[in-house]
Amino acid sequence: MGLASYGHKWKLKDPNVNGIGAPALGVGPGEEDGFNGIVGFNKVNNATVKYDRTTVSYYSYAGAGAGDSWIGYGSVKSIKWKVWFARVKGLAGYFFWAVSYDKNWALPRQGDQSVTHYLTSTKFMVFILII
Repeated sequence: MGLASYGHKWKLKDPNVNGIGAPALGVGPGEEDGFNGIVGFNKVNNATVKYDRTTVSYYSYAGAGAGDSWIGYGSVKSIKWKVWFARVKGLAGYFFWAVSYDKNWALPRQGDQSVTHYLTSTKFMVFILII
């Protein structure tokens, strides 16, 4: 199972309609952001951050100063739940794409912490792709 350490930015059609599936006009301003870039964007732009239990993901949105941007991404909490899901479903492992987007390794460390105590009793492989 792949776990993203980046997000995609979209320009909202209507900033007041900003949940999962909100209509977008196209790709948002700037480039694709890694996890650390998203955290910085959220802080600088005073973005509203939401967790969606259905998609097990985070999204944030910011107003006109940030180009009416909406970003969908994974975070520490969503990675933890997805690793749990992989374990419960008996998947052979998971990988992060691309781990270089997370400069302090917060996301891969979370995945590692979630399975460390299970490695001795189950056949569960952890793959980390370094680019």
